[in-house]
Order: sequence, then C-alpha cells, then structure tokens
Amino acid sequence: MPAAVKTALEGVTGDNGELERIIPEWESKVPRDTVKNFPHTKRVGSYLVGKMINKGSFAKVMEGLHISTGEKVAIKVIDKKKAKQDSYVLRNMKREPRIHQMVKHPNIVQLYETLETENSYYMVMELCQGGDLMDRICDRKRLEEKEVRRYTRQIMSAVEHLHRHGIVHRDLKIENFLLDEFNNIKIVDFGLSNTLKVESLSLELLNTQCGSPAYAAPELLAHKKYGPKVDVWSIGVSMFAMLTGTLPFTVEPFNIKQLHQKMANGEISAIPSDISKGAVQFMLSLLEPDPTKRPAVKEAMEDKWLNEGYIKRPLNSVFYKNRLRPDEMNSVVLNYMTESLDYALSDVISTMINNRPSAIMATYCLLVKKLARHQKGVKTIK
Repeated sequence: MPAAVKTALEGVTGDNGELERIIPEWESKVPRDTVKNFPHTKRVGSYLVGKMINKGSFAKVMEGLHISTGEKVAIKVIDKKKAKQDSYVLRNMKREPRIHQMVKHPNIVQLYETLETENSYYMVMELCQGGDLMDRICDRKRLEEKEVRRYTRQIMSAVEHLHRHGIVHRDLKIENFLLDEFNNIKIVDFGLSNTLKVESLSLELLNTQCGSPAYAAPELLAHKKYGPKVDVWSIGVSMFAMLTGTLPFTVEPFNIKQLHQKMANGEISAIPSDISKGAVQFMLSLLEPDPTKRPAVKEAMEDKWLNEGYIKRPLNSVFYKNRLRPDEMNSVVLNYMTESLDYALSDVISTMINNRPSAIMATYCLLVKKLARHQKGVKTIK
C-alpha cells in the first residue's frame, strides 16, 4: 500500500465501539424475504434482474436487487447481438463506463459495476427513485420558474463539470434527466458522449453526428464541426420544455432540413407571456444559433436569473471534487466491509479513490446509502 494512502487511512477507520453499536441494528444479514419477494427473471452476478423500467433500440433498463445489501439498483442491459448490427454502437459500447469512471458529481448518475455474459453487457447504476423529468412535465403540463431554475442550476453544474474534465455529453434531453428521491437531477445515458483533450477543450472540435434532432444544436444538424457548446443549446431546449411544456422548434411532418432552417432563423415556438423577462432572455441566450455568440457553460452560470434567490451560493462558486479522498470515506462502512465481508482495506480505498466500477464500489456505495437511510430513521424516531 502506498505510504500516502496508508497514512491517510490511519484516521479513517472508526473505533470498534461505534461499529458494534451500529452494525447489529443496521446491517445484519439481509432478510431472506427481501430477496425471495423481489420479482425477478434471472440472476446476473450479485444481482437479481427484475422489471423493465425503460427500453431503447439496443438496450433496456431493468430494476435490480443487490443481493448482499438488499438495495435496489438500475441495470442497463445491452443486447450484444443487436449492438453488432450497428458498428457505432458496438464500437462505443464500453466507452460509456469509461466516461463514468472519469467523473464524479452529485447530479450525474453513478455507475457501480459492469458485468458481461456471452449475449449481454450489463451496467449497474444507482436507481433514481423519483422517476424522470419527462413524467413530471407531463403531469403538470409545465413547471414553475422556481423549480425550473433549481433543475437548470443542477444540470448546468453537472455539464460544467463534464466539460472541465473534457467530456461532451451530446445527447442532453428531458428524457435523460432523472430524479432521485430528494427531487434532484441525475443525468444519465453517456452512450453518445465523447472526450476532448481538456487543455484544448475550447479549440478542438468534433464531427461525429449524434443526438436527438429536436435537442441537437444547429451546427450539429448542419454537419459542421462542433464543440462543447452543443450541450449548452440542448440545455436551452430542455429549459424551454420545462417552462412551456413544448419544444422550441418543431416541424410537421418532421423534416430535418426544415428543422435546421427554423433553428438558424430563430423561428422559435410561442413563449407564454407569464414567463419572466429574465427567464426568457437567459433561455434565448442558450438558444443562440451561432455557436460563436452562444455562451459557454461557465459564462452562462453567471446569469442573473439563474442565481436569483441564491445570493449566498452563486452557481459559479459551487465546485465539486472529482474524486473521494481516503479521509472522506465512511469509517463504519469501511470497517464492516473489511471485518464482516473480508475485503482488503487497501482494495476498497484504491477502488473508491479511483472511482473504479466494480463489485467493491457497488457494495461500498449501496452500504453508504443504506446506513444513511438507517441513521435518518433513527433521528426521526428520536
């Protein structure tokens, strides 16, 4: 074990007295009924695979159960046979987990573990219990400005984090914004994401065509080279959808050339008159057809409307570390994993500080969630 890590670990493992008090209440064996009563079709690795949550062309997302902790997860299942029919999907099937490993942010869904069989590729992720943003908009027709501001701040924060670490999402849309149990945004689906060299992020351009046309920036639809600002445009489209319940640019019947022309001409759908001037101006700045005039995420984060009500916490001052430090790890969970589950402490630490999807990461993260829920329950009872 590296000396630096060893030194940091000395203060991580809590005293055994605390461990003995908490473990019997919190993490004895998972009740058999939890596993037995979870409706599932099969088992893959340490998971039971249950009902389908979502479905795409090459993949479906299933609800899963992590057997050893009894915690629910989301499992993205990619059909290898179908993926082979599309060379782009096949070539980039394993890019998504690599990108997940590169970043850690509270508004980006966390990948826990990947598994592979002869016919399928599995990505085990945190389950977003709050559903998706699309359902929320459909239920309410349109969202209130205060809520749109909160969601947009979270999306902006996550996208700035991605861009700072050389990643362009390229498929930001309402369907890819999920909600956790605390009504916080979680960005998902990095299957179309790509990386740029961080030092030349503002200069280097991509030319792969991808993303959903309704959310795609005009330079992308025009088959021009493009950069990170395509994500800014997509945030603008998403914000429009939240505020109005509709999309800013539509063509019936659908025609991609006409759609691009509408975008280039700024022929935007009607905006309800009760939306504030500040919200409209900010949204239109994101929907600037000319990428050289469109703000980068960092610049957009300074907008007055976006920071209204957040005087003490302006968005450009919020910074999230991209990696855990050993001294930030949960001592109760570390002790449990090493003393009861026989994991080597150095392996757990190494996995977590490197953000490496694996059985260790899945177990650690799910136990932390379980412990937090238990401690919240204890406080409520008191």
